[in-house]
Order: sequence, then structure tokens, then C-alpha cells
Amino acid sequence: MNWRKIIKYFFILLILGTAILTFLANRNMTQIYGGLTEVVDPGTFNIPDKAFSINSISVLSPDGDAFIPNQNVYIENGIIISIDSVPIKSKEIAVINGEGKFLIPGLIDSHVHLFKSPNDLLLYVANGVTEIREMIGEEDHLKWRQEIKDGRIGPDMYIASPRLGSFGLVEGWFMKWTQGFNNIKDAKEAEQMVKHYAQKGYDAVKIYSYLNKEAYEAINEAAISEGLDVVGHVPFSLELTDVFKSNQSEFAHLEELMNAFRREFGKFDNQKGANDFLAYAENRSKEIIPELKANDISVTTTLWLTQSFVRQKFELQKVLQEVELVYENPGISEWDEMIPQGLGWLPEVNRYKLPDDLSPEEKAWQKIFWTTYGEACKIILKNLSAGNVNIMAGTDTNLPPTVPGFSLHDEFIAMNNAGMSNYQVLQSATSIPAEWLGSNTGKIMEGRKANLVLLEESPLVNIANTRKINSVFLNGKILDRTILDKILKALKTANNSSRTKEINDFMN
Repeated sequence: MNWRKIIKYFFILLILGTAILTFLANRNMTQIYGGLTEVVDPGTFNIPDKAFSINSISVLSPDGDAFIPNQNVYIENGIIISIDSVPIKSKEIAVINGEGKFLIPGLIDSHVHLFKSPNDLLLYVANGVTEIREMIGEEDHLKWRQEIKDGRIGPDMYIASPRLGSFGLVEGWFMKWTQGFNNIKDAKEAEQMVKHYAQKGYDAVKIYSYLNKEAYEAINEAAISEGLDVVGHVPFSLELTDVFKSNQSEFAHLEELMNAFRREFGKFDNQKGANDFLAYAENRSKEIIPELKANDISVTTTLWLTQSFVRQKFELQKVLQEVELVYENPGISEWDEMIPQGLGWLPEVNRYKLPDDLSPEEKAWQKIFWTTYGEACKIILKNLSAGNVNIMAGTDTNLPPTVPGFSLHDEFIAMNNAGMSNYQVLQSATSIPAEWLGSNTGKIMEGRKANLVLLEESPLVNIANTRKINSVFLNGKILDRTILDKILKALKTANNSSRTKEINDFMN
């Protein structure tokens, strides 16, 4: 028996088997982040740029609190050239009749996750979202941003870096492979990573909850010299006072403040404790308003998602029937049952589902806890908004069950129900994030970029009217209702052709 040959072939087979398993594992990771779903060719809807005028339209005022009737907006090369009461009539330009309709700035979603789903870019546009902040950036996103600048249909993009956390060696490797984290252990690694992100073209550094204090402080220092924003979570290793002293300019969720309050308050495990915590959140959220304003820190909402947590645990079927599940990338919604705590939407894989072995008493407590969780975020938003803190509407799309584009309109309802006026809600998705982003959008004014949405009814009367979209104007292109419906139809067809699990039970 030739042992040398046997050993040789054993290692050849081992290497080959490892390569095959690695390929299959990587392919599976691509699929569950939406990368194997059929891609709709955006060139199908490549409308040429043209000069045009929207005549006899009610225009949202620069302050955002009223509509100015009978205005005529002339747009050329994607820029608002003039706004006046004299209608333009010319055979040289397209004229759109805006009589009885309402013109608002294009909407901005300040917290999205594209992952590997380029179809989402079209979904945003079809829902009047003309600008997005991608909060877990990848190199593909940088490529898509450039393609949009070169004429591809899609929202303008601000891209934060992959998430930065501090993990052990093995855990750090696994988190990078499965979730795209970068593992930062000390100041030196933090400085190198910030420089790397700046060279790649990212706009910001994304802070995650599991980041140690040394790395956090070094990231903040390096970001200043590299010209990057610092955005994201409040690390568990820090107090709120530490963050207020930093260069971080945004909290990515109301949850970040709520969870910081929970750490301050301590554990609670009954209804009385939950009520006491809500009272604490009420008072504490008012106390920090001066700090947020003095340090120019904005807060992004993701309230609708947060309030859905308890419903996903106890009435998931109903929740999935309420959202536009047919437009969600099926790779993401179907996920993989072998990978727990992922992004899955459906009952078998749902990220937020309750463990199967809970007792009735434990289930009752889960309902109290998660109801309190959402209510605390609502209280915080009410107080920060009343205190004139900069609030930016964000959704955390593709986390279940936030469908790209559609979910921003759900967020508006949740913010409205939390006590924000229609006017304040509109500001949170137009002028406020536009100013934060430094983009020439967010207000309808001469010289501003003409990223606009034409609505059938006024959102100042009913915030739900932001869904009643007649046309979207984006980078000099006119996307009327017919084109928007064609986009939605193509996305629905692509999803259905890639679907491996039926969703009929979740359709109204």
C-alpha cells in the first residue's frame, strides 16, 4: 500500500472539498443578502433629460409650513431655474399641468440598507425617495453611486462605512464574513481603518454598539483629519456624556438614546418597573435636549420598525399582510433557517420571533417589555421634536418588515402619531436631512436641484398623502405615474421569478 499516494490524494480531496464548501457558503451569503435575485435593468427606464415647466402648481414654501398656489416652476439641466406666477408656454420645452396638485421636495430616507439588492434603488425612486443615506456601506454601493451620477436611475446616495466593532479574533472573523463588520481593537487599527475608508470614498464612519472606548475616541479624532462624518450607535462601553464630547454628529436610531437610558435606569422585570422606566425616559429625554442642540447632534427615527417589534413577536401574520411584501427582495425575506438572528422576514426565519419554549408567564413579560420598548422611543421622539432637536426620518430598510421606499411613508405615520405635525414630518425628510447632508436639495427654491415629487393631494392636510404620487422628477428626468407603475411591475416580476417560498398567505 502506497501511503504517500493515499495521503497526497487525501489532501487534494480535502482542499477541493474545502474550496467547494467555501464557494457554496459564500454563494449562500450572497443570496440571503439579496444578491442572487433577478436584477431589473435600470436602462429599461432610461428617460432622456429635458427642460420642462410644471405650471399652475401649489409649491411647498421654503419654510415647509404652507403651499403657495398657482406657481410655475421651470427646470433645466436638473436645476430649478425659476418659480413665479407667470405660466411658461413654449414649444421648446415640455409643459406639465400641475393644476390641483402639490409639489414637494424629493424625500430623503436617512437610514437604509441596500445590502446586495440593486433593485432597491428603483423602489426608492418609485416611492418618491430621491436621496438615501446608506448606513452599512459596501464597495458595490460606491459603484452604484457613481453609476447614478453618470445617469443611471436611482436616488442620490450618501454612504457610511461598514460597521466598526470590537470583537475577539474568532468572533471578529465570523462577524466580518457573515455581516460585513470590521473588527477594531485599538487606536492604531482605528486610525488605519478611517484612513482606508476615506481613500475608498465613503462619506462617514459607522459606529456600532460593540466598540471599545479607545477605538471610539481614535475614530473620532481620525475622522476629523480625514473629513468623514461619525454616525451610528452609542457604544455600550460609553456613557452619553462621552458621546456628547465626541465628534459624532448623529444617532442612527431613537433606540440609541432609549437603550442608553435603560443602562442608566437599570433592569426592570415587571409592569411597575416598565412604567417607572417610561417616566424616566420622559424626564431624561427632556434633560438631554440642550446637549443634543449644543453639540449639533441629529437623531434619526426608525420608529415604525421599533414599534413593530412587539407585533412581529405576537401577530407576525397580520404585520406581513400590511406591508408590501411582494416588493421585498425574496433573498432577504426568505433568509436561511440555518443562520439564526439574521434578516429573515417570514415566520420560520423572522429576526424578531419569540423562542418556541417560552412559558405563558415569559411570553406575557415579553409583551410588556417590547411594548415598553416602542413606547419609550415614541416618548423620546415627542420630546426631542418639541425641543427643536434636528430629527431625520429613517427606516432601517431591509430589516423586517421595512420595504425599501414604501416604509418611509409608514414612518411618517408613526412620527405623526408620536406628536409631530405634518409640517415637522415633511421637514424631517426634506430640508433637515438635506442641510445635514450638505446637498443642494430639500427646498423648492431657484438654484436648487430639482429632485421633486408631484402629489395628488396635500400632505399638510394628511401626511398619508405622500403616498399619492403623480410624478417624480429626478436628475432632470420626468418619471410620470405610467413609468413609475412600469418600474413597480418589473420589480414585482423579478422578485416572483426569484422566489423559492410562497407568500400568498401574506397577501391581502
